[in-house]
Amino acid sequence: MPKPYDANFATEPPADLPLSSKVKNLRKAYQDAEAACERYAQENSRYRSRDVRRIGESKPRYISAALEEAKRELREAEIAAVEAGKPLPDKDEFLAPAKAKADEYDRMASALKVIAQKAKQAYSNALHGELQTMGLKEAEKAAKARDEWERAYRAMAAAKATLDLHAGLFTWCVTAGDMDVHPRTGHSQGENLESWELTEDGRLKFEAAKALDYFDNLVKVGGLIEPDPDPIAPALSEWAEGRVPAQHYSKPVGHEYANHVGEIY
Repeated sequence: MPKPYDANFATEPPADLPLSSKVKNLRKAYQDAEAACERYAQENSRYRSRDVRRIGESKPRYISAALEEAKRELREAEIAAVEAGKPLPDKDEFLAPAKAKADEYDRMASALKVIAQKAKQAYSNALHGELQTMGLKEAEKAAKARDEWERAYRAMAAAKATLDLHAGLFTWCVTAGDMDVHPRTGHSQGENLESWELTEDGRLKFEAAKALDYFDNLVKVGGLIEPDPDPIAPALSEWAEGRVPAQHYSKPVGHEYANHVGEIY
């Protein structure tokens, strides 16, 4: 289950809410605080403590990348001191700067998070206090939009009725009265009337006629639909070209059921 936005809202407030100036300013303050928190974390990530315990270890071991680097430098300094016959460097003093920075990071990051949380709460509370006023305004806007939608729908329905009328009259003409509605009227896969498109001389384009199911067996009147601009030539082999096919028919020659291959009469 997703985590709620806060105690006031289950989800994050929409970005396009019509906020008052007061709430806008509080939202901006919250966004700035969040950005400052993230920016500090990114710029100082090497001082952030991480749990580096290995598999099998029950207790967490926190260390920062900066402290790890300081420990490697300490080890190198210890080796160099031994090789030179000098005393070992003081461990606590050597690691103190890295530990101090890590501690500073923890304190600073925690403070920035608290500031961001307070800013978020102030924004959320102010927004929650304006929900009734905002909701009434949105209800009024929705009512106006609904009226506009109804007018547009009625205009669309009237235009569709006109389109159906003239498409049906065209169909009556092209089928010589066999049909008085266009072929895809009420089709479950769509009527495809958006495909209706004419040539420059006013005929229905061939591709449009295909999409609208004006099949050859329906078309009784020429000159209303563009011919196929790229007709498929019938396949004809070189062997068959000019050859007269034999006709097979029954003829009682020698036997009343014998077949005879005759010529074309």
